[in-house]
Amino acid sequence: MSLSMAALLRRGEVLAVTAAPGGQRLLHFALVQAVCGTEALGRFANDLSIAMMLGLFSAVGWSALVLARVPVAGEGRVAPVMLGLARGAVVFTLLACMPLPLLASNCWLFEPGWTALLLAGWTAYTVARHYGLALTRYRPLLVLETLLVVLLTAGIVVDGGRHRWMPYAALAVPTALLGLAGLVHLMRHRGHEAAALPAGSARTSAEQAALNFVSAGMSMILVPFTVRVAGEGYGGLVALIGSLTSVLLLFPRALSFNALPALARVVRQAGHREVRATLDTLRHDLIRVNTALSVLAVLAWCGLAWWGQRPDFALAGATAIFVLQLASFYVGQLVLPEANYLQTVEETRLPLRVNVLSLVIFVAACGLVMLVAPPGVDAVLCLFAVLLGATLSRNLLLRRAVLRRAPEVFA
Repeated sequence: MSLSMAALLRRGEVLAVTAAPGGQRLLHFALVQAVCGTEALGRFANDLSIAMMLGLFSAVGWSALVLARVPVAGEGRVAPVMLGLARGAVVFTLLACMPLPLLASNCWLFEPGWTALLLAGWTAYTVARHYGLALTRYRPLLVLETLLVVLLTAGIVVDGGRHRWMPYAALAVPTALLGLAGLVHLMRHRGHEAAALPAGSARTSAEQAALNFVSAGMSMILVPFTVRVAGEGYGGLVALIGSLTSVLLLFPRALSFNALPALARVVRQAGHREVRATLDTLRHDLIRVNTALSVLAVLAWCGLAWWGQRPDFALAGATAIFVLQLASFYVGQLVLPEANYLQTVEETRLPLRVNVLSLVIFVAACGLVMLVAPPGVDAVLCLFAVLLGATLSRNLLLRRAVLRRAPEVFA
């Protein structure tokens, strides 16, 4: 195989592994809706959203430490270091499960036991996945992702919707087993014992999780809010739309990520005019990509709504909900050049303050909607209008803050 073909294959593997979680979730939701129905999807998506919000602290925070510490572990120390991090993730998973009975008693959860297993399985899968990413083992990761999709699909299709817990089990059981297999592998290669965690590891993990929560919290909490005000059917609809949007997000985020190295060089080596030109180029590229993706999404929605008379698309206000979600997606990506600049100059406090303020505004406005708006489609439309408004306000706040931070670039 030539060097160019090997490089192309490598990039394909990286792209496939990067897109796997979003594609797998979209497939999972589509299968649950097709086999079990929209209301079953709404119940499952509600519980999965809560599990993933709690999992930010057990999975995402510790995964960030995996990416930071595993690649620099000395020879023969990779397994002990990873085992120490896995031990911390287990403790945080147990802590994250503690609110589940309270949420279930207040009717925010449908299946607390299965949600706990979802939380544990998703944590194990995420941490193990980042272990492979840290070691750049893309091909074995791709095999595991494919195996997970096969097991997930088989579980739902074979069951045929006979058991209401199968959407949970189809994801929770394979991920938990894969995580257990990874733990056994680490135990066999650990040497004498797991590496002791450096002081402050738990705090660092929690801070990383908090950063992710304030940036992704608005989208993750939307399904439980929708189920609360309009029932499981609308929750399933919102879950399907959200999974489609999460796939669309891969493309502008990849474009933004790929532009970071060049922007970093320009910021350090060139003048303000070159920095502004680089950011303008990225902004124009993002507008073109987002516009093309939005047009494709609208065409796909129209085609799906026309084909087969799907019951979720027949829900009142379904198209309006889709348009509001798509508009929020489009608007949210327009501020990526500003976010890239802050990342290159290693400014973290400013975007954290903006994201926290935006999340507080969003949750407060959603709470007001749930108190005032009549239950049903009108309340759901109000929630998505709040999402669009909160996204716009976050953009304006970030741009204003960046203008004060670097007026010579953004004026």
